[in-house]
Amino acid sequence: MNTSPRESAGETNRRPIRKTTSPRHDPFGRDVGAISARNSSKGALLLEAHAVLRALSMGKDLAEVRSACLTGKLLRQSARETRRRIWQSLDWRYFAWNPPRWVLADLTEPAKGDSSDKAFTGLAYVHFARRDRLTFDFVADKLWPLWKSGVRDVRRADVTDFLAEVAKGQTSNWRESTRAKLAGNVLSALRDFGLLTGVQRKKLQRPVIAPEVALHLCRLLDAEGLRGRALLEARDWRLFLWDVHDTSQALSQLAQRGELRFERSGRTVILEVPRHRLGEGR
Repeated sequence: MNTSPRESAGETNRRPIRKTTSPRHDPFGRDVGAISARNSSKGALLLEAHAVLRALSMGKDLAEVRSACLTGKLLRQSARETRRRIWQSLDWRYFAWNPPRWVLADLTEPAKGDSSDKAFTGLAYVHFARRDRLTFDFVADKLWPLWKSGVRDVRRADVTDFLAEVAKGQTSNWRESTRAKLAGNVLSALRDFGLLTGVQRKKLQRPVIAPEVALHLCRLLDAEGLRGRALLEARDWRLFLWDVHDTSQALSQLAQRGELRFERSGRTVILEVPRHRLGEGR
């Protein structure tokens, strides 16, 4: 893990977090690797993510924040190994892929407020899902169809069955306890992010998505090269349980706010996403 000092995420003239992006990381933060059990021990970590991003928003650099997490100054868990695992999870989601400056600026800005802020929760969710292939595919290819069909009950078996279906032997050496724990943590995380309700019996619900979150995802998709109708129909919008109509409404609202240009007539889509004020630099 690279632990060299890095400048504050809130500084527009700071140096890049890393000079290069590791080959194992997609340049736009999407998990393109094999199905992983990385979330078998850690869930949403909203409070921990808020503490880390808030510290960055206050001018700390990432090396300082990492040290504060591991030494227990920022993360209050008693065991160092627990703090280390939490840091690894947060680093993977928000920093290891060398995000552009505007991504970190978007993440740190709402962290200045409360951890329950819808903009903060939504942005944390977007990167949680995009940085974990199992979570992303489970929501987009399992939960979204359930929502569209009117099914609201979600069981742990839905995750394990989906895992068995899509992993295609990748997880054959996993213990059953690992599969069960991973399924439970994925569902608990989705509940914390507002996609599910309930403790023992979980039900689907459409989360409240702040305009800042929709714009952030729009910029990520635009950075990936999606344009017009391809961006409108991207699977990523399913993370919010949105269909094309829902996405169109959200983009129309952003257009009314002057955040972007969006016009849709039949299959013709005009969608222009202005560059963030910080540009595309890393």
